[in-house]
Amino acid sequence: MVDAVFDEALAGLAGCDASATLALAARLARLTSRLEGLTIHTHVHLARLRPTDPGDETGDPYSSFAADELAAELAQSPRTMSSRLATAWEIAHELPAALAELTAGMLDHTRLAALHQLTACLTAGQRATVEAAMLAGSRLASPPRWRRKIHRLVGRLDPEAAAKRRQRAHAERTVSIQALHDGMAQLTAVLTAEDAQAIYDRINKIVHSGTLANGDPHHGDTRPIDARRADVLTALLLGNRREHVTVELQVIAPVGTLAGLDQNPVELAGFGPIPAEVGRALAADARWRRVLTDPETGTVLDLGHRRVPTPALARLVRHQQTRCVFPGCGMPATRTDIDHVTAHAEGGATALDNLGLLCRHHHRAKHGGQWTLEQSKPGVFVWTSPTRRVFTTDTTVNEEESNTPIPAPASGHVNPAAARSTIPTQRGHSGTRCPF
Repeated sequence: MVDAVFDEALAGLAGCDASATLALAARLARLTSRLEGLTIHTHVHLARLRPTDPGDETGDPYSSFAADELAAELAQSPRTMSSRLATAWEIAHELPAALAELTAGMLDHTRLAALHQLTACLTAGQRATVEAAMLAGSRLASPPRWRRKIHRLVGRLDPEAAAKRRQRAHAERTVSIQALHDGMAQLTAVLTAEDAQAIYDRINKIVHSGTLANGDPHHGDTRPIDARRADVLTALLLGNRREHVTVELQVIAPVGTLAGLDQNPVELAGFGPIPAEVGRALAADARWRRVLTDPETGTVLDLGHRRVPTPALARLVRHQQTRCVFPGCGMPATRTDIDHVTAHAEGGATALDNLGLLCRHHHRAKHGGQWTLEQSKPGVFVWTSPTRRVFTTDTTVNEEESNTPIPAPASGHVNPAAARSTIPTQRGHSGTRCPF
């Protein structure tokens, strides 16, 4: 029924004039808020159904594995859902009036998120005071004005709040990496403002001085200024020749590509395809270990033996699986445990068809979080959740393979109801029927 309503609205949109279109946009914004409020309530309800595990040392009021069920169900990363679940719990218990306004469609998620973030340093009583004051005022203030008003209220209630926020933010400084397209990645650092500005100023001074960080002149350089900044940062950290690199990257390449016989992209484990010429350059560097594969079957033909830190079988497992095998988990192989799918104490063999990579969290989920794991065939891992829902991770299939056939677009109009995305196949589910 819900699908039919949306399909009817979409079909009728073409006949709306500007006034009707704006009215529909306003109604949809309110509906979006209501759905976001219902989503928070749903996440919190699941958390309540999953009490804290015996011996859990996280201090969370619910099981540390609850987010994994949401992640598998919604095809999201466990880290993302862990953050969303924690936020939903805080909002429901510390800003209940604001959540009620969101669920009623009277407050949007942007303003609720600002209220949640900017009052985190306050006591429960102070937070309730700010919540009441903000909800009593105009909801039509722009998000920047809304945030400024919260800042003023927080400052009056707790003059030391700014210092508290600073301490909290300082404790959360971090460096992260995100894979991008075309063999690139984004490195992000969250630092103190003064350190970040000092680093940026140093990079700019080197860029404009006409000398790279390693002392090489670059007069007449035609590279864009941002590209030069990126190169200076790389040279500062790694040196021009990367003399100090001690990390290990996994580069998986077809034999023909490394031999220069074709231009098939190679695989940088944890990121995806990179250009053939980049793969050949990395393979030629003695600090990189190579894995040669058959281009048709993907079978490993040879393992490079340079700087080998682990036994051959462990290397093979890490090269073939590349990351944690829990659905949606992106933890790279270098930061995982090699786990016996069937425990060694129960007769499980230390063999390729009984080994899987698990990050420490999902290792605990398997052994103490009521998840079960089977390997139906080498590289195919079947997880069963506490509610008996089944999710499969197939490490033998490269989801980003460049030669995957691309289906031709269907002729004519595409039915929106038939074009919706799907979630992972689930079997064995039973229980009460949801209202929609």
